[in-house]
Amino acid sequence: MDRDEKALADLVARAREGDAEAFEALYRDHQAGIHSFIRSQVREPELAADLTQQTFVRAWEGLPGLRATGAFRGWLHRIAANLVRDQVKSGRARLEVPASALPDDPRAASGAGPPPEERVEASDLRRAVWEALDQLPANQRAAVVMHHLEGLSVTEIARAVGVRPGTVMSRLARAREALRRRLSSYVEGTDAEM
Repeated sequence: MDRDEKALADLVARAREGDAEAFEALYRDHQAGIHSFIRSQVREPELAADLTQQTFVRAWEGLPGLRATGAFRGWLHRIAANLVRDQVKSGRARLEVPASALPDDPRAASGAGPPPEERVEASDLRRAVWEALDQLPANQRAAVVMHHLEGLSVTEIARAVGVRPGTVMSRLARAREALRRRLSSYVEGTDAEM
């Protein structure tokens, strides 16, 4: 177990014992990722913010029952995924990827970004990527967002969505192939790795 995993396990263990400061640290460390995941699934920013808060409320309430402290990230994403699914089933939300949920080029904030024509091209590509993601089935889109944007492992995603790791790998492979086809005009050669 590396230092980051040990620190996370320690925070989770302390929070399970009712340490509110430890839970606040978990919230600070994971809130942006959970919000990004939810925002990638629902269009309404207010709903995404509300579902993010609900995720952490449920996590706080359910934390004493979490058996494996190392499974915290996947467990948290599962809570978020279930909340999104419930909203979609109730008709209060649609699964969509809003272009506004796109992360900006981090170089742009520092003023050290690329020239304007490259920024326009990057913006067009980013928009095309999210539009292509929006066309994927919800389970494939969720797998791509969790794996490639949130950095969750296949095993963590499998736990989060309640399927086998092989199913996650299959969803990722199908999603990558669909994205490769849809974005072929942006990729030099069709053998480019996604």
